[in-house]
Amino acid sequence: MIEKIMIATDGSETSERAARFGVELARNLGARVIAVYVADTGRLSHLPDEMILVGIRDMLLKEGEDATSYVESIASDAGVPCEKRVVEGKPTDEILKLSRDLNVDLLVMGSVGRSGLDRFLLGSVAEKVVQHSRVPVLTVPGERKEG
Repeated sequence: MIEKIMIATDGSETSERAARFGVELARNLGARVIAVYVADTGRLSHLPDEMILVGIRDMLLKEGEDATSYVESIASDAGVPCEKRVVEGKPTDEILKLSRDLNVDLLVMGSVGRSGLDRFLLGSVAEKVVQHSRVPVLTVPGERKEG
């Protein structure tokens, strides 16, 4: 039985689409949602200027608050209980850790997120999560652009 669904978001259009899908699924199943955003602050450690580091970190945390608030808003509109988490670290590692620590039944995330170049160079967060997750992962594709 699916009682707890974790929705990993990065604020991208694809993750917002995944959030809408995950919330609707939770509504249909009578489950609750945990919205998670991982601020990838680990890659900031090489920055030489402390002021720049603090500014970017604050920006990432604000982005996380906005992204999880979006999920919370649509969950509220659907009558689905929602908890928000904004954490710092490596996205893949933190998503996998939280899914275990929070004992979720299903993880929902977009198939691709914001970082097109990072995805090409480093590999997709979604792909790595799917490969290493101990719980089922539902990946939601982005909208196809006709043209």
